[in-house]
Amino acid sequence: MRLFRLPQSPIPSPTSLLATAVMLAILTSCAGPAPQRPDITPDQEEQLQQESTIETLLQQARRGSPADAPRLTLDAVDLMIATDAPDRARQTLAAMRVETLTPELRIRHTLTSAALMLSAGDPSEALGLLQPAALAETAPFPQTQVRALELRAQAFQQDGQYLAALRERIQLSPLVRDSAPNENLNGIWEILSIAPDSAFTGANIDSYELRGWLELRRLINSNTASIQNQMSALVQWRNSWNRHPAATRLPDALAVLDQIWDNRPAEIALVLPMQEPLGQAISEGFLSAYYDELARGQEVPKVRIYDTSFRSDVLVLYDQAVDDGVDMIIGPLLKDAVRRMQRSSRPMPVPTLALNYGDPGGGTPEGLYQFGLAPEDEIRQAADTAWAAGHRNAVVLTPAGEDYVRIQDTFSNYWSELGGRVLSVDTFSGSDYSPTIKHMLAIDQSETRAARIRNLIPRNTIQFTPRRREDVDFIFLLANPAEGRQIKPTLSFHFAGDLPVYAMPAIHDAGANPVANRDLNGVIFSDAPWILNDQDPLKASATDTWAPASGPVKRLRAMGVDSYRLLLRLEQMRRFPYTRVQGATGLLSLKEDGGIQRELENAVITDGIASVLPR
Repeated sequence: MRLFRLPQSPIPSPTSLLATAVMLAILTSCAGPAPQRPDITPDQEEQLQQESTIETLLQQARRGSPADAPRLTLDAVDLMIATDAPDRARQTLAAMRVETLTPELRIRHTLTSAALMLSAGDPSEALGLLQPAALAETAPFPQTQVRALELRAQAFQQDGQYLAALRERIQLSPLVRDSAPNENLNGIWEILSIAPDSAFTGANIDSYELRGWLELRRLINSNTASIQNQMSALVQWRNSWNRHPAATRLPDALAVLDQIWDNRPAEIALVLPMQEPLGQAISEGFLSAYYDELARGQEVPKVRIYDTSFRSDVLVLYDQAVDDGVDMIIGPLLKDAVRRMQRSSRPMPVPTLALNYGDPGGGTPEGLYQFGLAPEDEIRQAADTAWAAGHRNAVVLTPAGEDYVRIQDTFSNYWSELGGRVLSVDTFSGSDYSPTIKHMLAIDQSETRAARIRNLIPRNTIQFTPRRREDVDFIFLLANPAEGRQIKPTLSFHFAGDLPVYAMPAIHDAGANPVANRDLNGVIFSDAPWILNDQDPLKASATDTWAPASGPVKRLRAMGVDSYRLLLRLEQMRRFPYTRVQGATGLLSLKEDGGIQRELENAVITDGIASVLPR
């Protein structure tokens, strides 16, 4: 089966079918022939239907009885929020006369206002409306009380107050036990999945249910490398916590593990350039993870290797793997091949984890996932870390050359989106970093002013101390260790030794002598857990098996480890996007476009050694 001779078109989703059915029902109930709109997609049809429903509700509110009008208007506003029409929702709410509403509708007006604030990404304002006093007013109205607790949980979660969000969900559990138990269980597990460990460190765990949830989280996270181990951990947990609500009904993201295991691939293909350095390093990591599971008695799929070394037509071997009947494919590695796969208008013939990224917005065929060491993840993390530290004004320093423009632009654009300012973008080449740093910090301007003064007042007694610009909060740096070991002291020489430096992973080579790295002291950077710590039990055996390697090769080996461990996770991540997998390259999650996003660990160099910072 060839890549461009794929199976039939994808089956429409239930939502699209429902929207189509509703539209057909409306059309067939009207007199005359039904108009044909071949240019309208199912999503557009659904949107048109929702807009029509909003108009109908507002018309009914205007024409109906005064007693029904507020309820109908609030129904319309809820639909406006759901269909991403916040301005109209805000105007409609503001036009309502709150003082004329019944107690129940007045509370509902408050909750709808809070929901509008959440949709605008303002959880603190929403929480201001959802105070305990307002919550107490919902007691006579069970459905309203449920919505209030749900909104408070969503607001705390959006605000990063994960423990508070979890407590709200636990309080909600008995109220929805008969109506929507799984929705709330899934909400609890979503909080536990996305929250960092620090969210629960030192917390007052004051209930059986909360203790049980946190223990379940610990067991699942400590066995993330193996679905089999997680399934065994679930059995152990249910036996120990048999009175816990989740013991009888697991969250869907955990209940699906049995189904994923039952449908696991029997045979997979590794499509890689095995004789080229990149492919070799990735395959070493992949095989380390594979043989480790085999040695521990775990069930593993059969692996076929398709060597694409020194070939440009790698999709020929991809198609060969499909024809050979494999159930899943890992690869290819070439970016151009991934771009061609993106352009397919049909699903992939088998689930495919490409080991590179295509073009943003280049298409996401069903069954295509993309995974690599994308610099965008590293750039975003550096920016987020600097922003969280309170910095707002950045300067960017990278090597010169077209290859680095993408790094500069990505950081500058993302930093601007956060609300920060990029004061300058500078580049270096060669081994003399002083002119670049003087320009970056406007020291050369200070020297020019001094020279002008000396020309005007030619006195040998004039003393001058150069001054750097004072509006810079930090430097975003891309440099290798050798470059960084010269740049950092040069910054100190030019009165900027106290300026924070946030660097990309390239600044750190785990194999370097700590004495040599002391010139990098104070640099903050992010890197793969595989590089920064020894917590992964596979790392020691992989290090013993393969030849000593530099930092870049180690990162590629970690990518190979994760490419194997993601095999059975992709379906779970697709169905439950909040799923996080602690991988060798970082904390992994799935984006809407099928790309795997990495959250790395932050570290600071102290006495020449990288020390991991808490999340």
